[in-house]
Amino acid sequence: MTDLNAARLETLRPENIVELAGSSAPCISIFLPAHRPGGATQSMAAVLKMHCQEADRQLRARELSVEEVTELLEPLQRSIDDPELAKGSHWGRAIFRSPELFVQMNGLESTLSGITVGGCFQLRPILAELHFPPKFYLLTLSEKHVDLLSCSDRKAQTVELPAGVPRSLEEALAFKPPDHDLENRSTAGSSTGSMRSVRFGTTSEREKSRVYLADFFKAVDRGIREIGQAGTVPLVLAGVEEETALYRYVSTYPSLAKEGIAGSPKTPFSTADLLSRAYAILRSDLTSRTSASLKDWRERVAPERFSTDLDAILRAATEGRVGWLFINEAGRTFGTFDGTRRNGRVNWGSEDLLNVAVVETLLQRGLVYSLPSEAMPDGIAIAAVLRY
Repeated sequence: MTDLNAARLETLRPENIVELAGSSAPCISIFLPAHRPGGATQSMAAVLKMHCQEADRQLRARELSVEEVTELLEPLQRSIDDPELAKGSHWGRAIFRSPELFVQMNGLESTLSGITVGGCFQLRPILAELHFPPKFYLLTLSEKHVDLLSCSDRKAQTVELPAGVPRSLEEALAFKPPDHDLENRSTAGSSTGSMRSVRFGTTSEREKSRVYLADFFKAVDRGIREIGQAGTVPLVLAGVEEETALYRYVSTYPSLAKEGIAGSPKTPFSTADLLSRAYAILRSDLTSRTSASLKDWRERVAPERFSTDLDAILRAATEGRVGWLFINEAGRTFGTFDGTRRNGRVNWGSEDLLNVAVVETLLQRGLVYSLPSEAMPDGIAIAAVLRY
């Protein structure tokens, strides 16, 4: 039983989503969009107050007693006066309340504002959060200075590079001369026999500067590999395009993100802006990989193990047969779910059946992904790969 005197502020991970999925009804899901004091949008506290009023209306319409409604809403009402809400945030917040749970999750990417009261929590808006890496590095590049940030839970802190790794081009030049690996080469013609390439001069000041900068970036790359857990932690680059392209050319870091954040050191980003752009890059990469995975499953799995029929998927999910579930972000299918869930809920009424499929799959330890419409085959609303 959760101590309801204080909400738990959690980071969403696959291992703690099952508790939410298995909560008993009624389940109140509230999403608060990002807000900064002085902005044009309503404060988080004002939005929460509005949602509490709507929750009260819906709960009373289901003929819950005054005592039941009061007990459910009391911690939500108390949260309206939370000083953290008054401060605002660059990130959204999700609040989940049921008879046995009161959980808040900060640092959500979504700007969604809304409330649902149903037989299970509305988990679709936070599915992407399940698959973000728990940690990644953000490297800001320039000749004058490099900064390495360790990012997790929508926060960033500076990481010191290992001893001996230069922090600027000037410092690198003081250590040792460049290795000149970037000498220009051209493809050998037929007159050069077995030679594969021909060197040609690099005497311009611009090319010399490029060689020095490449040597500096190599040293930084080696330093990041030392602290990057064998290169398994994703790395996102930020800087002017010419310099990030050069860094990619010399880097051997295995988990370097394909996209980077373009910007000039003369107009530096705020940390919040850097994080926002970095998470957008990670989301784009996640969408690309998930879409490719869905396509691969569809092409190679036996037809009887691949389904796009919602009713069949719901039945399979309750039986624990859905191993991988893919949901269209824009899809909505409302109806009545007649199955008896593990939490004892029977026929709550009309609800988002795609979300019910999500909840049932998560309860059985299946993997669930959310994709934009264009990434779903033929714009379908749902697809499932069955375990058997």
